[in-house]
Amino acid sequence: MMELIAAQAAASSAELPFLLLQAAAVVGMISVLILLRRNIALEDPRYKIYFGIVFGVAGFLLTSLVSEFIKLPSKPYIRSDLLFLAGVLGSWQGGLISLAFVSAGRFLFGGPALFGAAFLDMCIISAFGIMMYGWMRRRSLTEIGVREVAGVFSIRVFAVLCAVSVTYSLGMINQELFLSNVGRRIFGSIVGLPMIVCLFVLLRSEARGREQDKKRDAAARTDPLTGLPNRRALKDHIETTMRHDPTVPHALVLIEIVNIADVAACEGEDWGDLFWPRLAQEVCDGNNGMLSSSNAPSSFMFGDTTLAVVIQGISLEKSESARLMMRLHDGLSAFSRTAEAGPVPHLKIGAANLDRLSRQNVASFLRHLSLALKGSDNPVQIFPFSFAEKATRDEGVRQMLVTWIKSGSPPIHYQPKFEMHNRRMIGAEALLRAVDARGQRLSPYYVLEIAERHRLLVEFEWSTIEAVVRDLRELRSLDPDFHLAVNISASSFATAHFGDRVVAFLREMAVPAHRLSIEVTEMSRMPTIDVVQQNFDTLVAAGVRLALDDFGTGYAALTLLARFPFEEVKIDHWMTSRLGQSRFREAIALAFESAERYGAKLVTEGIETEEQSRLLMQMGIRFGQGYLYSPAVPLERLRPRRECA
Repeated sequence: MMELIAAQAAASSAELPFLLLQAAAVVGMISVLILLRRNIALEDPRYKIYFGIVFGVAGFLLTSLVSEFIKLPSKPYIRSDLLFLAGVLGSWQGGLISLAFVSAGRFLFGGPALFGAAFLDMCIISAFGIMMYGWMRRRSLTEIGVREVAGVFSIRVFAVLCAVSVTYSLGMINQELFLSNVGRRIFGSIVGLPMIVCLFVLLRSEARGREQDKKRDAAARTDPLTGLPNRRALKDHIETTMRHDPTVPHALVLIEIVNIADVAACEGEDWGDLFWPRLAQEVCDGNNGMLSSSNAPSSFMFGDTTLAVVIQGISLEKSESARLMMRLHDGLSAFSRTAEAGPVPHLKIGAANLDRLSRQNVASFLRHLSLALKGSDNPVQIFPFSFAEKATRDEGVRQMLVTWIKSGSPPIHYQPKFEMHNRRMIGAEALLRAVDARGQRLSPYYVLEIAERHRLLVEFEWSTIEAVVRDLRELRSLDPDFHLAVNISASSFATAHFGDRVVAFLREMAVPAHRLSIEVTEMSRMPTIDVVQQNFDTLVAAGVRLALDDFGTGYAALTLLARFPFEEVKIDHWMTSRLGQSRFREAIALAFESAERYGAKLVTEGIETEEQSRLLMQMGIRFGQGYLYSPAVPLERLRPRRECA
């Protein structure tokens, strides 16, 4: 028996060149497949089908080429290797596809003779290959070595011998054919081993090459200093998002540190490299971040001074989304103040919708958005999708500003201030309430940004003072101490004779000076020049009240409080909304203590619940404003409650 097996194996040596040629052709076909499909990963499920088709088609074609040998005991082609490797590399999908092609070729070109035995033989070999796929899947293609090749080859030899043994034991082939097949299959291992080696070397080399490509691609999409995805990754993310979720609104938020050079000069050159990842985590860290996980926020380094965040499910045209941007700015400002002991990083935000963005203009859109943010001094700016539309809208706002300045009548509502324990109205703050030509509300920050850009801010603020003083004249019947407040920026205080102009206009209107309160917004840096000091001295001497707005959210809070005799200090609504957190209660208590030490009263903005009011009064704070008491109202509705009874 052994002599017959040895004789059959020796007789097959003449077929060796033909078998090796077939093996080389199969390896070449796999190489071409991988080359053509380099756009998808080797782990992609589609490769299971590709491998099945390649091995199956190769088996079908080889069957036709050796059809003259089909009815003879000698069948010089690598059918067993094709079926086995189709299962090893293509799982059950690839194994079944290959089996179908090879079986069809065997039947078409070999006829029904011994087809049952051949089909069972092929099924067993395919089954062994499919089982080996599970073993292979637990191993990385990049780590395939001698052990893996030896394992696959050993199972391959066992599979082909097992298959022919089963067909013989079932009486489907005679002893002579069985011995012939055993001999030839043992000899065929000489071809199977180098083919398996070549295929695995090819797959390992390709996998390692792709791994290196991934690493290079990841490096190209990662900021090397912060480790955050960079602007290129942002562009790709937006394109993918727009392609996969075209119906879901998305927004892009740019967060810029205005004074990063000053902070880095004090904290060290690597300060930003450490700060940006912390800021990104503060914004995007799931339910613990400032943005909800339902918005699926993703952060990217947009530039050395700017962080970008893509938010899902946000349409910035809605007022609640615009308020979200304001709250985000307040939260980030508070985080910046607590993050470092040195200079405070000052932030500004620019946001835009991505709804109508297409893949073709993403890069252009990002460039324009970056330029628009750098050209704006507004702490919060919501940009339209089209910058041509923005230019048209900006011009419309500029024309409105010119009209308001000429007429001295900007659209103003008043937010009342109350003594909390008895709900007595003691004053009100003038707030801009403007709408555009389409009837959409304009953000006050946006209007002020346009005013500053066109050098209209000082004149616009003066028109606001004129309107407020005229309204004070209409409120003569109110309490003698009742006052109206108007927000004025550092630009007006830096204007020569601003204080004299205010005092003169109060006298002209016969309005007592103490009924006007000028709130200095801390978000604008107050220059240390003589003109500013002279204007403050003039206003104080005349009896005009001075208030420091948004205490603790801008520039040098204690420095301003020490420089000028403010009667009132106001804390931002963002801090009020977090009264439930001990850290913020302590911050408000500190603000209250600082105000009292400098002889000023503290006013809390944004009071919306009775619980907030109760907590503030327990802390000793007497004055506040917010929706709990009254929203901003027109002048005609501004009356003390006791008069309305």
